[in-house]
Amino acid sequence: MSFITKRQKNTAIIATVVYLFLILIAAQLLYIRGLDQLKPIYVFNISGDIFAMLAGYVLFICCIIDVQKTGSNLKWLLYLLNAAFLGTFCDAVAWLVDGVEKYIWLNVLDNTLYYMCAPFEAFFFWNYAKTFLEVDKKSIKLADIGFKVGLAIALFMRVTNLFTGVYFTVSAEGIYSRSQYYGVSMIYAFGGMIVTLVMIILERKHLQVYQVVTFFMYGIAPLVVSALTLPIYGISVISGVVMLVILLMYCVLNVMQGREKAAAERDMTLAKGIQENVLPRIFPPFPERKEFDLYASMTAAREVGGDFYDFYLIDDDHIALTIADVSGKGVPAALFMMIAKTILKNQTLADDGEKPGLILEKVNDQLCDGNMLEMFVTVWLGVLTISTGSLAYANAGHEYPIIRRRGGKFVVDKEKHSPPLATMEGLHFREGEMTLNPGDCLYLYTDGVTEAMNMDKKLFGEDRLVDALNIEPNASARKLDDNIRKEISSFVKDAPQFDDITMLTFRYFGEFGKSDN
Repeated sequence: MSFITKRQKNTAIIATVVYLFLILIAAQLLYIRGLDQLKPIYVFNISGDIFAMLAGYVLFICCIIDVQKTGSNLKWLLYLLNAAFLGTFCDAVAWLVDGVEKYIWLNVLDNTLYYMCAPFEAFFFWNYAKTFLEVDKKSIKLADIGFKVGLAIALFMRVTNLFTGVYFTVSAEGIYSRSQYYGVSMIYAFGGMIVTLVMIILERKHLQVYQVVTFFMYGIAPLVVSALTLPIYGISVISGVVMLVILLMYCVLNVMQGREKAAAERDMTLAKGIQENVLPRIFPPFPERKEFDLYASMTAAREVGGDFYDFYLIDDDHIALTIADVSGKGVPAALFMMIAKTILKNQTLADDGEKPGLILEKVNDQLCDGNMLEMFVTVWLGVLTISTGSLAYANAGHEYPIIRRRGGKFVVDKEKHSPPLATMEGLHFREGEMTLNPGDCLYLYTDGVTEAMNMDKKLFGEDRLVDALNIEPNASARKLDDNIRKEISSFVKDAPQFDDITMLTFRYFGEFGKSDN
């Protein structure tokens, strides 16, 4: 079993190439410049930067591998990490090219990029913190606008520095020096940090104490280090400090979040196991019965789903067939599904399978009673007299069944059906009748089959479904199910599954059992 997807693996490979390439460039420049040509404080700064870049690379790979456990907010942490990595790289290069006349152009470009990293870090930190706040207030929206406008202004000022030297200059001898307005360049970064921390204080009820403390660590540590080193030219440790605090944030915030998510996943796995035990899973279900061949399957879009199928012998000559689809997904739909399945089976057995429409009326009223979640369920219920092939059924808003007559092909059996269950009390449900002759096949499914979507947002559709059934129209019930799943998989490829996929296939052979048909 692979722990990372192909996309994650490709991202990790690209990151490895880029990150290690930049680290090697810094190391190569250090070799070219020569340790004997650098001041001891420069060597100290460069060594610290290279160490910080290595730590950043390891952290990036850890984040990519762990992305499924940490949630969507990891995106902003990765952006923040990339900006900090680039800033660290630029800081290392700045010390290596400083004072080298032939590298004036590189000195200017490198420091320009370095100055751009701080605003980006502040912007990404804000967005990362915002995902934890999980609030949608006017103040948050105004802060969002302010951060975007401020970022645009900060970047513009850094570009104009190339012509005005308002923040820094590089002399004809290749020596970098800050201007008297250097502090202005940090207004957006420091101001953004302060705004973010203020918002965290105001909305701290959405956060745990350890989360608030960790965010303040990121805000306070760079501020303190910057304040201490601002008047001291020659020492630069802020990039390394930022990288270490990002590592701290990942360990405390995202890893803790991953643990919480893992605990939730364990609960979901338990719920999935319970749901799977509710659905019949042993095939053939009635091996002693030669009059029919039956197979069903359900693949949930999430750990648990809202679809269900069911089948059971009412007596020796009658079998009930059911397929249903609960509105919604996840745990609420799964709970409603189990309730609906239980009530439907109990009512069908209580009424001896007679009049499926009347059965659905009684089930509908029971589901409407206390339906606080306002969920509903589409149901197709059929009761087959095994000895004669007579099938009485009722369709409560479900997909049309697909039928194959002996020697023919599968076709959709379209007719008017009734509303779904649990939409309104007192509904009446239309009944229908048909006769299955030996060799006929009945296929039932939920809309997750036809609405399976590929990366181009195209649906699998009814036509492809019928074509898939007709690949081997005389195949066994299990083989028909397999063929459809293969066709769906080939169609959607790497696109995520958005809805439960549930199917029930019933082949009728009659009292003489299976024959060539």
